[in-house]
Parts: sequence; structure tokens; C-alpha cells
Amino acid sequence: MISSDVRQGIARKAQPWGVRVHRVATWIVRALLIAVAITALQWFLGWLLPSAGVGGDATGPLARYLLQLLSALLLAAPLAYPIYHSRVRGRALWGAVFLAVLGLMTVLTQMEAALFLNMTPGELWRGTASGIVVAAALSWLAVTLYPTSEAAPAAVEHRPNPPSTASWVQRWIGASFAYVLLYITAGLLILPLIRSWYAEQGRPTPNPALLVPLQIVRGALFVAFVLPLLRSMQVRRWQAGLAMAVMIPLLHGVAVLIPPNPFMPDFVRHAHMIGIGWS
Repeated sequence: MISSDVRQGIARKAQPWGVRVHRVATWIVRALLIAVAITALQWFLGWLLPSAGVGGDATGPLARYLLQLLSALLLAAPLAYPIYHSRVRGRALWGAVFLAVLGLMTVLTQMEAALFLNMTPGELWRGTASGIVVAAALSWLAVTLYPTSEAAPAAVEHRPNPPSTASWVQRWIGASFAYVLLYITAGLLILPLIRSWYAEQGRPTPNPALLVPLQIVRGALFVAFVLPLLRSMQVRRWQAGLAMAVMIPLLHGVAVLIPPNPFMPDFVRHAHMIGIGWS
């Protein structure tokens, strides 16, 4: 019996270059369409739910629009690969994508904002509401517009020796603690760049006794939010890992920090983009 990975590899090698170029061009065009739609939605939500925060560097309207468009493109682009290689379709696929987008882009980000930024409860709720709407629209557009592999069956593949529940729990706990180590390391590396600005905000330094357990919870949530989409992918383990390594930092921090925001000056945003990006 030939495995599905081998069959897909043979099929890809048999395709002429013209077909591959056309497929990549199709993905790019659809990612741009999604980005334009999401940018328009974000601008509408910004008008509907304005923020009273003050901060960030002055940016002209055209530059701000282009940065917003780039941000939306980086939100849309990493979803193409998991969607194409997912074995599920329809509502199940939309649910998996929505959970990943909402969790990475909104829930985990708002947890950090509540902890470190001078945002009122009203501003946090407006940001959360806007994030929910954007996540739903982005997920629906991505699942609707991105192509899916014809080789991926609808039924779930059954492995002869699936991991036990205890094994899953151990991996989950291990990933959560690994995240804490990466989070602390990234924070220490960018701390000299942002320490003075955070000191000016007048916010007390989070108590490590509370910060570490919170980040363990966030590490567990990182896994929980992407797990349904991750497990639906019919690719090799290293391919799925690489797809998540691209998707998670872009959706969680890099893309959303590209446009200026009223709560962070540019140098703070850029430092966090680096820290979030690699960790």
C-alpha cells in the first residue's frame, strides 16, 4: 500500500510548472482580496468603535492604510497552507480556523494588553469585540476563497497506535512550560529597549508569582487554539510544525503590531514584534 504522503508527493512531481505557478498566483490574488476586505472592515470598526487612547507616532493616512493592508495580508497569508492541507471541510474547517484566529489574534493579545497597557475596561471590550468580528470575517473569507487539496479525504485518518490521553497531557504541559521559558527569554532580550517607556506608564511591575502562572495558562491556550487546525492537516510532522511556526507569530503579534496604534509608540511595537516573532 502506498501512503497518502507518497501519493501526494508523486502527484506534485507530476504537475507541470505552469500548474504550480498558476496555483501560487491564485493564492496570492486571493490573499490580497482577503486583505483588502479585512482592511476595509477594520477601518469601519475603527470608525464605529473609536479608541480614546493616545500614543504612537504620527503617520499619514496613506502610510497608515498601506501598513493596515500589509497587516491584513500577513493575517490572511499563513492560513492558506493549513486550509489547503486540511482533511475537514465546511463548518468544521471554519470552526478550526476561527478558533485559531480568534485565540491568537484577540484572546491572547488582549490578555497581555490588560496586563501591561494603560487600557480602560471599555477599550479592552471594544478591542475584543472588534477582534471577534475580524476573526469571524477573516476565517470565513479564508475558508471560502482559498483552494483545498483534492487529495485530502473527508474522513479522519486512523493510526494504528494513536497517542494516549496521558501522552497528550504530557505534551500539552511540556509545551506550556516551554512557552514560559521562551516568553521570559524574549522579554529579557527586549527589556532594555522598552523599560523606560513602560516605567513612564506608571503601571506596577507584574508580580512574578502571578505572571508565571498566567503565562503557563497562555502557553496552554496557544496549544488549545491551534490544535484542531493542526490535527486536521494531512502533511508530515515537520511540515505541520513549520506551518504553525509561521502562522502563530504572524497572527498573534507581528501582523497586528505593524500598523500604528494609540497605545504604543513605534519603537515599543517594533521591539515586541521581534520578541513575539522568534519566541
